[in-house]
Amino acid sequence: MKKNILAVSLLSILLVGCNSDSGGSNSPSTPSNPENPSNPSTPPDSTEPGDGWSIEQWKITIPVSESYYKEHLGVSSGLNSRDSAAELLPNKCSGKDIFSLETSLPYFYVADNNDVHFIVDLGDAGIATTTNTKYARSELRELYNYNASSVCSSSTQNWKVEDNSNHQLQAQLQIEDYPNISGNDPKVIVGQVHGYKIKQALIKLQWEGGNKPIRAILNNTFLPDDQSCSYCKSFSVDLGKADANTNWRYNIEVNEEGIVLEAAGVSKSFAWGEKIENTGYALDPNWAHSSNSFYFKAGIYPQIEPSTSLSGQIFDVSFSEIKITHQ
Repeated sequence: MKKNILAVSLLSILLVGCNSDSGGSNSPSTPSNPENPSNPSTPPDSTEPGDGWSIEQWKITIPVSESYYKEHLGVSSGLNSRDSAAELLPNKCSGKDIFSLETSLPYFYVADNNDVHFIVDLGDAGIATTTNTKYARSELRELYNYNASSVCSSSTQNWKVEDNSNHQLQAQLQIEDYPNISGNDPKVIVGQVHGYKIKQALIKLQWEGGNKPIRAILNNTFLPDDQSCSYCKSFSVDLGKADANTNWRYNIEVNEEGIVLEAAGVSKSFAWGEKIENTGYALDPNWAHSSNSFYFKAGIYPQIEPSTSLSGQIFDVSFSEIKITHQ
């Protein structure tokens, strides 16, 4: 039985110019105060989060464009000058500039207590999105076969439901800061399961404020090859509630029987093909077909469209644990 267990420690990663699969700040400098990342100055001390984290098993999409990053952060000519969101890849992907713990950024850094912060300023001058979305993100994407020679290619970094008995993403996190926008809930996705070359996400875990349940947003079915789908329906199930500035946990599991979801102490499980109570929908068993492959995502994907009028409206979410298990 194949076993791949991971918990995240940020070692060095490097910048590459390419679009995300599916994610700033007015200054490229480092935040001097982790609770106020919009006022960057001196970077915090370099640390290595514990518990065996390894960035070699992740890549990250950041909420500024490749061209903005290249112009304002002194990146070499190895980075493309494009308007799409930039990605950072493990340092074994050669030929690009190294981004390490010594280089904290306004949208991603490790605090003195080893918590990893993901930050998006919705009005950042350099803010950018990935293809086929109007939202920015600071979000990790799993690299399943990270020890393979093809780690730099997303096409080989995905798992099939049948590969292992259970595929699991666990996290402990805290909403440190969130926007206060009249008429808008502070919606932010903090964990996902995506199919490779599938536009419809299988699972998105969304926080919407301390007075509302965390929602798991699911798609009943899908189309392959990144096709849009008029008959695919998204629906949601409510989990627990979590206040800002309070630690809470989530757990996502996918296996041949179905899925398990847990957030802030409330757990629910759903079998493939079984109608889910109070929704009228079931998860298509074809999700688990051997022709489909998947990957986990963790970090932040705010569900508020960026605008220059929202400068200073910030999501800052810290993770003290991110653990992936395939066994």
